[in-house]
Amino acid sequence: MLKDRGNIKWTSLMLTEHREKLEELYEHEKYLKKPLLDEQQLERLDYLIKEAGREQHSIKLLYYHNRQIQEVEGRIVLRGNKIFLNGRELIKDNILDIK
Repeated sequence: MLKDRGNIKWTSLMLTEHREKLEELYEHEKYLKKPLLDEQQLERLDYLIKEAGREQHSIKLLYYHNRQIQEVEGRIVLRGNKIFLNGRELIKDNILDIK
């Protein structure tokens, strides 16, 4: 089977505006919508955050930031209603999972 070069073979025939729109479309496809968590998952996360802050366990955390899901590792520090991981403040609503 022949290996197709995709858009590469057509770029010489495309207008600059078309190439820019295609690149913009490819960038937009990388972005993810923030997953919605149900009440049970939110309660579980709240419990695990409090336990990790109290016990000072090293954790892995899935976090939604800049339209992407990132995995961050470290120790949670709780100060009042604020959550810090490796000195960086986290938004509680953007935490997706804790391991």
